[in-house]
Amino acid sequence: MSPVKVFGHPMSTNVARVLLCLEEVGAEYELVTVDFLAGEHSSPQHVQRNPFGKIPAFQDGELVLFESRAIAKYILRKYRTADLDLLAESSGIEESAMVDVWTEVEAQQYYPAISPVVFECIIFPVMRGAATNQIVVDESLDRLRGVLGVYEARLEKSRYLAGDSVSFADLNHFPFTFYFMATPYASLFDEFPKVKAWWEGLMARPAVQRVCKNMPTEF
Repeated sequence: MSPVKVFGHPMSTNVARVLLCLEEVGAEYELVTVDFLAGEHSSPQHVQRNPFGKIPAFQDGELVLFESRAIAKYILRKYRTADLDLLAESSGIEESAMVDVWTEVEAQQYYPAISPVVFECIIFPVMRGAATNQIVVDESLDRLRGVLGVYEARLEKSRYLAGDSVSFADLNHFPFTFYFMATPYASLFDEFPKVKAWWEGLMARPAVQRVCKNMPTEF
């Protein structure tokens, strides 16, 4: 059987989300580099895989998917075993619902709060040569502080976001948090000891370490 293919660049947060899930389940895969800075994501060939001209795209035989969170869930379902069910679908409807809840929290609350800091401090200066908009950063940090307060309360009750076992709800936070920690504002996590311990635990995972090797923090 041919390995699945991921089309994108390992520096991309959305590509990293997919690669992390593949690494966690131990799947064989091929990363086909799509150079975003060179505009390869807009090529007709890539747009056939992702009609929005974004990365990543994903291919498993005849099946082609896009949108990183959907790809990640497909991977976790395909390679699920009795000992590795990162969506908690075999644990019961309540357990899987908690994974869904905190996956949505990442998309609807955490990502909108943390991503502007990463864009303003790392991505826009590199891709556009733009100066950091400190107003946007400060507003986002205020919002993120509020979100992390909710996380702190949650992690006082359980080791991980969806319960006492690591799940996609946790792993989903990796890409943007990794880059946030390379900004001047990483110390914000020091205000939330449970959150900081949770993050350090995620960073210690072997799969995370393997993905990190291809995600530079200095440009």
